[in-house]
Amino acid sequence: MGGQLRDKPTFVINFRLPWGVLLAYFEIPAMYIPFIRAGHDSEFDKKTLPSMGSMSSSERCVARYCQSSTEEKDKLLKLIPCVVDGPWVVKSVVGNKPAIIGTKMPVNYVYEKEEEGKAMYLEMDLDIVASSAARGILSMVRTYTNVLTMDLGFVVQGNQDDELPEQMLAGARLHGLDPLNAPALPVSQEYIMSNLEAAAHDSDED
Repeated sequence: MGGQLRDKPTFVINFRLPWGVLLAYFEIPAMYIPFIRAGHDSEFDKKTLPSMGSMSSSERCVARYCQSSTEEKDKLLKLIPCVVDGPWVVKSVVGNKPAIIGTKMPVNYVYEKEEEGKAMYLEMDLDIVASSAARGILSMVRTYTNVLTMDLGFVVQGNQDDELPEQMLAGARLHGLDPLNAPALPVSQEYIMSNLEAAAHDSDED
């Protein structure tokens, strides 16, 4: 994002794949920010939360999701994949049925509140490597990514009458991705320090 990640409140979905990292960024509508703070900021006074009375059913569903615990979130967010264009074998493997993400793989949330000159963000890390089923699907998909067009939709499941009908929370279209030509991640400080420590250890032994 050209160094502008925190110019606006941002929801980040981080797909941790066996062969790389795929990030999707979405601006967070202002109406949901108090509810995110209520669920992730221990200093936030929940008594100041705005009323949900005037919200639509889908907005109310998302607001409750935002302030829920990690365990509750794991039971609510659904991923709906759809191969728009691609080989039949990929379409048959991927399918288009909704799946509750938190029941299929580990999900970790990272929250950073608003600071001077920086907007808040909420990041959701999907550890796809930990799911053998997901790894199998990705192994197939990777072979055809450069000729695939695939939609990924995210929906918060409505479990109460006043949360229905559901509505798409966010969506992204992936088209013609080539993992082999993707830019490499910058070397992490942790990696550098571990190499320096290893080098120092080798030097001591010599």
